[in-house]
Amino acid sequence: MEIFFVIAAVIGFPSALFGIYQVVQFMRRRGQPLTEERLRQIIADLLSQLQKKSAAPPPGAPPVDTGELVAQATEKTEKLLAEAVELQRQHREREAIEKLLTAYDMDMPPEAKAQLHILAGNGFLNLSELEEAEGHYRQALDAAERANDRLRQAIVLGNLGRLYRRRGDDKEAEEYQNRALTMHRVMGDRLGQANALASLGILYGQRGDSDKAEEHLIRALAIHIEVGQRLREAEDLGNLGLVYAQLGQFDRAEEHHIKALAIQEEVGNRIGQGNQLGNLGNVYKNRGDLERAEEHYRKAIAIQEEIGDRLGQAAALASLGNVYADRRDLENAQEHYKKALLLFQQIGAKLQIAQTEEALEQIRKREK
Repeated sequence: MEIFFVIAAVIGFPSALFGIYQVVQFMRRRGQPLTEERLRQIIADLLSQLQKKSAAPPPGAPPVDTGELVAQATEKTEKLLAEAVELQRQHREREAIEKLLTAYDMDMPPEAKAQLHILAGNGFLNLSELEEAEGHYRQALDAAERANDRLRQAIVLGNLGRLYRRRGDDKEAEEYQNRALTMHRVMGDRLGQANALASLGILYGQRGDSDKAEEHLIRALAIHIEVGQRLREAEDLGNLGLVYAQLGQFDRAEEHHIKALAIQEEVGNRIGQGNQLGNLGNVYKNRGDLERAEEHYRKAIAIQEEIGDRLGQAAALASLGNVYADRRDLENAQEHYKKALLLFQQIGAKLQIAQTEEALEQIRKREK
């Protein structure tokens, strides 16, 4: 049993926290007044950065409007951010995010609460804290429903679908993505439709339904190109590459992964670069070019370790295990599978846990 899907996550939250703290301290040292207006501007700037980093929407999700959150900023934010930075230095990222959340007055309109919890849910999802992510998404959905805010409801439904897919709960993932797709269609939201189609395409690809996966991803790709979403275009190309690899069309898969990698490098998306390097490694392994496969997996792991992408790192480690198994280096294969399994277990990725356990069992049988 081999593992070929390299799944994206985004890290960078703590550096954004530290950026806010540094700006505040710099202003104090220069004797510049920290007015409420200036504080809100600092929060707005850094929240904008968070959209691209740890609290960024998961792949395929639309951005979150943080305007109403900025309006809730108060001077107590500085103290809370300092505490969050200290927690991050202790590698307690989950608690650091909680500190950021308390930096806002929770007595706010339901629209703002929905935005707040979506942002937090994204951060936890991208840190692979799936239970915490689900809790915040549920709170966001409740707030959006109370506000009769259909756009935010659709966003949360799609993000819940992505969360369930990462857990390996296919039925729930499909149900939530289809609900999101229906809502985006009713609203005439083209980007939302494309994102939901892409997520469904990924889900069908993981199930092995290549025809359905290709159909949904091609439809998503056309809309993403139409609306000028370069990052989403790259993701669609990469996921189509995975579909073609499943079909044994490795030249076509390589072509799509190379195009995707070029766009990811162009837009500076490190997560996407790691994913496509891992996916190219899969292509080369399937061709029997183990040296080139190992080279690409190691490049992927270097990026994933740098940015803290545990899920991507686990998948690349498992793929390296496949390389060693093909070389009949069972000791190294087992070592890499065990490292991958530990990460998958920490994350709670059910499908990948089952795949890796099966790969380890195959190694044990070969050792007898």
